[in-house]
Amino acid sequence: MPTTTMDTLLSCFVMITLTLSSMVGVYAIVHPFLQDQKSWNETQLSQKIAEYLLIEPGNPQNWGANLVDSLENFGLAKAGFTSAFELDIDKVTRLNSENVYNISFLDAFSALGAPDKPFRIEINPVFDVSVNLTSKQEGLLETVYTFEVTTRKSGMLVAASINCYAVFANEVASNSSSTSSSGTGTVEISLLNTGNGTALFIVFAETEPRIVSYAVYSFGHQLSGNPHSRGEYATLSPIDYTLRVDLVSETNIVSNGMVFTCDHWFSLDELNKSLTTQFFGIPQLLDASPLVLVGTGVDGETYFAEWTVYPQIPVDFGLDFTSQFDLTDYCSFRYFVTINSAVYVCEVTVGGT
Repeated sequence: MPTTTMDTLLSCFVMITLTLSSMVGVYAIVHPFLQDQKSWNETQLSQKIAEYLLIEPGNPQNWGANLVDSLENFGLAKAGFTSAFELDIDKVTRLNSENVYNISFLDAFSALGAPDKPFRIEINPVFDVSVNLTSKQEGLLETVYTFEVTTRKSGMLVAASINCYAVFANEVASNSSSTSSSGTGTVEISLLNTGNGTALFIVFAETEPRIVSYAVYSFGHQLSGNPHSRGEYATLSPIDYTLRVDLVSETNIVSNGMVFTCDHWFSLDELNKSLTTQFFGIPQLLDASPLVLVGTGVDGETYFAEWTVYPQIPVDFGLDFTSQFDLTDYCSFRYFVTINSAVYVCEVTVGGT
């Protein structure tokens, strides 16, 4: 074979080899990009679903307060909202398993219409408040209690202004203070020695306008033993600005209903009642604050106190993606949301395919 032909064949072989090598190199580079692109698309889709849950009111649009119609589409936004991520107080409340009108995750998941996208919704105050009873001084006419209040955000101590109420039977005492830059403060509050039973210490803490958190602490007043456990006498379920009280016994009636906010408190008017159920009207207040609802009554000679909050937050609704048996990929997204002008933090987790 002539030398020229051999050189030509050799050149062709080298070019083919280089071309094939370059193609392999390109595939080696592009393949992980394609995988990342698929993952990116999944993340984008999950984010759209998360935001859909918070900006769509669902169908019926007033399904939170409407307890008759079935849920056709699931969304938590307030109907006719004026700002993004403005949620409906009743829709959020019905996610709480403590509410007698709570909806099931299966119903919500089916109404979302994304069968390969399970989800979880967590809504919490922006920061945490904890309470500790540090001392009490018993006098002839009244007892003075001293509480330590601590405010934390993401585990870090933060300063806040605090408004406090003590509730016993039909008596309400109030005081205000603040936590220092170290995140702790003390509050003294007194109750008349007119009976014995369970009392409540209610704290509202505010770090800036519209960012309010709360805590409710049960303690025994003129009581030798411990205060009764929550729900022992009644369970409280707010919906559509009506407080439903389900009594454990028809003999232990709630005689006083009250609502507390960061700046105000009011007595509630009883609307109607049956043997084991009572209903109270809740005023539609303009305060950018959660509403702590309290019902008090008497069991023999011992007073009891039951409470809940409206909206019923914290909320933890949906699939538990942290379970060791759950192998689904998922993405989490965090948003600030408003409910009745108060700000909360919402984390939505959406599963992958």
